[in-house]
Amino acid sequence: MKKSLLLLCLLLSTVSLLSLSAFDAARSLVEIEITKRSYNYNLPWVVRNQQIRKNGVLIEGRQILTTADGLSNQYLCRVKKGGVSRQYIAKVKWIDYHANVAVLTIDAEDFFTGMQSVPLASAIPQSGRLQVYRWRSGRIEERAAEIIRLYSGESKMSYVKHLTLSVSSEIESAGWSEIVCDEHDLIGLTASASSGKLEVLPAPFISSVLARYALNNDAGLGYFDFNYMQGKNPALLASKGLQKRDVGVIVTQIDPRNQKNYSLKVGDIILAIDGYSIDSEGKYMDPVYGRLAMSILATHMHNAGETLPLLIWRDHKEIAVNYIVPKADFTDRFIPEQRYDAAPEYFIAGGLVFQPINGPLLDALGSNIPVLLDYYRTQKSAQKRDGLIVLSKVLPDDYNLGYERLSLQIVDTVNGHRIDNLNSLQTALKKPINGFHHIQFLREENLQHIVLDAATMQAATERVLDHYQITAAKVISK
Repeated sequence: MKKSLLLLCLLLSTVSLLSLSAFDAARSLVEIEITKRSYNYNLPWVVRNQQIRKNGVLIEGRQILTTADGLSNQYLCRVKKGGVSRQYIAKVKWIDYHANVAVLTIDAEDFFTGMQSVPLASAIPQSGRLQVYRWRSGRIEERAAEIIRLYSGESKMSYVKHLTLSVSSEIESAGWSEIVCDEHDLIGLTASASSGKLEVLPAPFISSVLARYALNNDAGLGYFDFNYMQGKNPALLASKGLQKRDVGVIVTQIDPRNQKNYSLKVGDIILAIDGYSIDSEGKYMDPVYGRLAMSILATHMHNAGETLPLLIWRDHKEIAVNYIVPKADFTDRFIPEQRYDAAPEYFIAGGLVFQPINGPLLDALGSNIPVLLDYYRTQKSAQKRDGLIVLSKVLPDDYNLGYERLSLQIVDTVNGHRIDNLNSLQTALKKPINGFHHIQFLREENLQHIVLDAATMQAATERVLDHYQITAAKVISK
């Protein structure tokens, strides 16, 4: 009898704890429905509507915190609370795609009735159990999570490295900003999920992003614009006059367009960053979280524009230099990795479709990426160009007879003018040579040169647009 009573008390206690936990989540967690424009970079003139559902959580200041994932090109954002069907119109207050963090606001005063903001944890546990919450079919779904590790991970939306928490959980179809909590605080938001593992944006990183946006002049998120190799081989270090072992990494490449960091050179051995010693694997000992990759030092406790002191080995001696953390900016990269809140750029001339080479286009090609395109994706520059234009496809017409099978050819010059972007292409096509357009491709391409009639190009373009039901011959950003 006593055992049964004890079992009943334990069961009621467990149910009570679960109910309290679910009740708190129900007062803080919201469902977000996003309606957005979806583009197909293989057919850049095609636009479709897409709906995405994800989660958000109420934080201090009547703000809804969520990840930036899925918000690009959105034109309608609605929020539900409490598992009921009523939807409230939300606005994107600000969004940081590099950090994968966004904040929404709601004007309707009654939305906040009964709601409770959640505090963000000031530190992240490195072991133990957590809980994952989300709305599902009008009910709070809760799943246990086990901490795997804390590490320097790459942002889902960018090339920036930042503090990332990895946890294991049996929750399915996750990675859409589910909230991860301990008994009291918000530990983070899920950013992605695969095979029973969740990658979580930790609360301290989110707090640093929120604090940065509260400033009058937001500096933006920073990153290291150099590549390096590990300094494990003692002969490599000894060849530079450094007799120590298991220390430092060797700079192998620097972005040539970042003139602020001329103090760092290819071949330098980085021994310390911001006072932290760097080992031969590119790791340092963080005073709070232990051994982490040095790449995190650009975002952990620092913003773009700040100066980091570096201790390097150059010319057989230690030298102290200052490194200015560059601002993460997709438009500053030779091949932009991402393109958010913008339609794909393209230019159609006589059925020839030209597009700038960027990450979304290469992603759309999938396994069909030619070797040359794949090579340039990893390069920081090429022949002092600002970018590359590709003849992505040809829409068949009598005008382009014989060229119908051309695709994914990188353009070098048009009518003798070097082509870096669609504006330069448009200008070059206004200057035919003796009545013909001469399009030259890079020398690495199999086909080097094609010729088109200049006098009939405009008529051919209009005919192609009408035949293929394309509304505009070009979309070019300013």
